[in-house]
Amino acid sequence: MNNKSRTLRERFEEKKLMIGTHIRSQDPCMTELLAALGYDMVWIENEHSNLDRYQTTLHIIAAQARGAAAIVRLPWNDPVLAKPILELGVDGVVFPMINSEEEARRAVASCTYPPKGIRGMGPIRSNNYGLISNEEYIRGADDQIFKIMQIEHRDGVKNIDKILEVEGVDGIVVGQFDLSASLGLLPDVYHEENLSCIRSVFNACKRHGKICGISSEPRTEIVQMYLDMGVDFIFMCYEYDWVRMGAGNALHTMRELGKENGR
Repeated sequence: MNNKSRTLRERFEEKKLMIGTHIRSQDPCMTELLAALGYDMVWIENEHSNLDRYQTTLHIIAAQARGAAAIVRLPWNDPVLAKPILELGVDGVVFPMINSEEEARRAVASCTYPPKGIRGMGPIRSNNYGLISNEEYIRGADDQIFKIMQIEHRDGVKNIDKILEVEGVDGIVVGQFDLSASLGLLPDVYHEENLSCIRSVFNACKRHGKICGISSEPRTEIVQMYLDMGVDFIFMCYEYDWVRMGAGNALHTMRELGKENGR
């Protein structure tokens, strides 16, 4: 990791809309391409994917090499799962299914060295392979890692103010599908009850001065709706979605041209 690059925290302080995309596949060239296109962030999926730790490392390197922030969603809120990812020099981590103040404290503690937290000492890439001294690294480690709590259950919505009061919580991302499931609405993420919960989370973030965001399909009216709600960042689509949409549209165009030409 280039220790002279801006932290994710510094990027958010610029107050522009941050736009990201998701990665599930094993090929880091996909991450490199998406970052080269200009996406601000790449969400490297460790919950709903079969990526191993080495493949995750390659995605982090590829994203950062092309100027995008690398964010890893962990499989669960577990310090054992968080610890090795933190050592890879990731810019941010997403902790799924945060429903309470206690769960948020546990997530933050797993990213924080004692005496404030419980993170074990063993940096690899995160301290530039030892080119950054342990003393210097420890001083800046808390600011280096942007800690995002994912609200994806009605209990998390109910407890959002207490979650946001936890020291070290940097931002919130809403998982609208699992949130809709907790309301008995899956997969109707645009049901007014679900949207009302999303709005209440975003409004709480504004009250507490925390950044907030969501993953969205790339439809203008949907993105505009979330912008009107006050989001600071939006992630769009997995690489498989981009391939499906681009390749599918191109194939449809070619089929129609073939028909027009009697072929």
